[in-house]
Amino acid sequence: MKYFFTLVAIAALFTSCIQTEAKEQKADPGIDTANYSGPIIDMHIHGFTDNPGFSDLLGQDMPPRPGMEGLTPHSAPASFEAVKKETFAQFKKHNIVKAMTSPGVDWHNEAPDKIIIGSGIGIPVEELRVRHQRGQLHVLGEVAPNYQGILPTDARLEPYFDLAYELDIPVGYHLFPGGPQGGAYGPYPMTRASQGKPLQLEEILLKRPSMKLYIMHAAWPYLEDLKALMYAHPQVYVELGVICWNLPRKEFHNYLKGLIDAGFGKRIMYGSDQMIWPSTIADGIEAVNTADFLTMEQKEDIFYNNAAGFLELSEEEIKAHKALK
Repeated sequence: MKYFFTLVAIAALFTSCIQTEAKEQKADPGIDTANYSGPIIDMHIHGFTDNPGFSDLLGQDMPPRPGMEGLTPHSAPASFEAVKKETFAQFKKHNIVKAMTSPGVDWHNEAPDKIIIGSGIGIPVEELRVRHQRGQLHVLGEVAPNYQGILPTDARLEPYFDLAYELDIPVGYHLFPGGPQGGAYGPYPMTRASQGKPLQLEEILLKRPSMKLYIMHAAWPYLEDLKALMYAHPQVYVELGVICWNLPRKEFHNYLKGLIDAGFGKRIMYGSDQMIWPSTIADGIEAVNTADFLTMEQKEDIFYNNAAGFLELSEEEIKAHKALK
């Protein structure tokens, strides 16, 4: 009997220690569970005026996403003009002060202070150069040749990297994921998961050491390769488009935490990759805000500070943004 009571006492003490430790962890002063509400820069938006790949989806709910069953589906407005209008409403609601938009000329004409003009590489290099001279090109992105089965190391891409290097404009490069699950069996037959590894970019970076590069979708799911690339090349940033709303929340948080724990919290930027479903912007913001391992300072870095530094915004513009509520 004495032995039994000794065991009970030890168990009670052990339980008490666990509860105390849990309370201490919950009360960690470094973690702030409040939502960030300051200015946001979205580094990945699409400003379609027409796109055959999305036209048939206008006015409909987003197609089912495996692993995300039971969630309220995102709905697309009935026209590309309505998509723009609702996206601008999301910008206002969530204090999005800048948005890298590709293609972005049309949207920039409506909101020149807010829209950062991006462009893919389906345009000749010389035409892109002229656009830059006219103030109609700020970012070379989204660069996504993987949809055609083209690797980053393909010689056909060299002139575009050289142009970005020469003009000192950022490159937003898409590696993976490519479209919906199983996209290679449907709309994107040339995509390959094996082609999404970020270390393919290493020689491109070494040849152009001051080129500003950010990897869209944070190269999910290649976390270890990405950490190696970011460690070796401090000029590499990432953004969180698509993965912040199209992955199960736990998977997204695990991936984001991997980057934070590796010490890359100053090089992660918010992006939604809003295409024709404006509500994905709010979904992505919530995904970052609910990451309980982030401090408020880290949230502010992801939502604004890191992109402001990457884009080299002026101190005056930053102060103006942070004065907005």
